[in-house]
Amino acid sequence: MKALLCILILSTLGTAAAKADDLTITFDQPNQTVSAGGTLQFFGTITNDTDTTLFLNNDTLTLDGMSFTLTDQFFNNVPFFLTPEGQAGSSSGDIELFDVSVNNPLLDAAGVFSGAYTLIGGADGGTDTAMDNLGTASFSVTTIAQTPEPSSLYLLLTGVLAMAAMAWKSTRQQA
Repeated sequence: MKALLCILILSTLGTAAAKADDLTITFDQPNQTVSAGGTLQFFGTITNDTDTTLFLNNDTLTLDGMSFTLTDQFFNNVPFFLTPEGQAGSSSGDIELFDVSVNNPLLDAAGVFSGAYTLIGGADGGTDTAMDNLGTASFSVTTIAQTPEPSSLYLLLTGVLAMAAMAWKSTRQQA
């Protein structure tokens, strides 16, 4: 009997730990493309899917690659809390969550880089102890190789030809 009781308790605790996300994070455009020197803005909506008020205390933002600068907009735009599902205030509305800038195209080859955005908080009054992962959403940044404009190529070619002409002229004068 004790063994059965222990199994029931452990199975109940196991299912509580395996619950789904409390928040839904929906990006307007989860997959965006940028060239070197460009900045992307990621907007989205955060929705409380539970029947309790959730306090949002922090976030984490990860993105593969080395040439990115991440500007977190959490403290500027994300609400302090979201009310239970179905009530007024259960959604953040469409807000800017973070920005991604590509600064140095030489560090990463052109390609697709994946990332994750996670909101952290809880239902315990918004104190510092509310540090549960409430929801995670994936996104991606595609970098493209930037081709020079034709006028830039003409200017480069003119400079190379002028230097070659000067070198040829100086070798003829020495001879």
